[in-house]
Amino acid sequence: MKLLSPSFFLIILLSISGYAKGLNPYQNTSRTQVIMGTFATISLPLEYAHKISSGFTYLRELESYLSSYSDKALLYKLNKNRKIPQHPMLHEILQKSLLYHKNTDGYFDITIGSMSKKLYRFGEDERLPTLHALDVAPLGMQHIVFNKSSIELQNNITLDLGGIGKGYAIDKLSQLYASQGLTKGKIALSGDIRCFDRCEVSIQDPFRQDSIMTTLQTNTPHVSISTSGTYRRYVQNKTHHHLMNPKTKRQGKDFVSVTIISQANNTLCDAIATAVSTMPKEIAIPFVKSQQKLGYILVTHEGEKILGNLEKFVHRKK
Repeated sequence: MKLLSPSFFLIILLSISGYAKGLNPYQNTSRTQVIMGTFATISLPLEYAHKISSGFTYLRELESYLSSYSDKALLYKLNKNRKIPQHPMLHEILQKSLLYHKNTDGYFDITIGSMSKKLYRFGEDERLPTLHALDVAPLGMQHIVFNKSSIELQNNITLDLGGIGKGYAIDKLSQLYASQGLTKGKIALSGDIRCFDRCEVSIQDPFRQDSIMTTLQTNTPHVSISTSGTYRRYVQNKTHHHLMNPKTKRQGKDFVSVTIISQANNTLCDAIATAVSTMPKEIAIPFVKSQQKLGYILVTHEGEKILGNLEKFVHRKK
């Protein structure tokens, strides 16, 4: 699997190490590894540094369930064999995916794997499919069938958890750390971040590589942040990016960057950021305004910034 450029990760490193004076007086240690096809960073207070290794081990365990690239992963086997025995972790994330599909009027759809995995082959031997191939690609969340002892895929669909998996993994690791008494620290997987306590987060400028668009300081503990962008993964040029509208079977066209913020729910942030990235602007704006428990920063292709409901979670330094 191909990794995203390290330049994307630079913003995340700034995000979790650029503490504001007085917000985080404790000393911390950070380590980074490659997991889920991207750079993962765990940052914990020095007295809990020994738990960083176990955190990475747990993330790799989650990857062994959720990856569509590793032939040993459950999701890979489900896509290949069409039917596998029930597993609680995979069952949980698929059920969450069905919920977010419903709540976004179908714009969040993990069956876009039939395009992203089968046709574009993002992260592998990437290629441009024909328009006809896209038009006839099989989609439909109704083709995920849960039996008493198995999960089955029908109608030749292929699943891609890239729009929810990293957020889900952060939530699961956060829950594990909370059960061990950790109240300070940060976890980052590409554009998905969880701050256990108050912290500072920088968001990449979608138009200028290695530049910061804005810096946020969290107002409360346990803030979750997810950013999706068309500049992150694409084939040949940014027109052919990975954020596919399941209704049109084409790329989302109106936004270059979508940041969603919530209280302790990275799975939700990840899924909503993915969905909004694919929506037309006239649908996306009313949708995010209706989500009272979410903050948002949307950036259009023209450079317009649309912000809302941020004060519950963060304030902007710049």
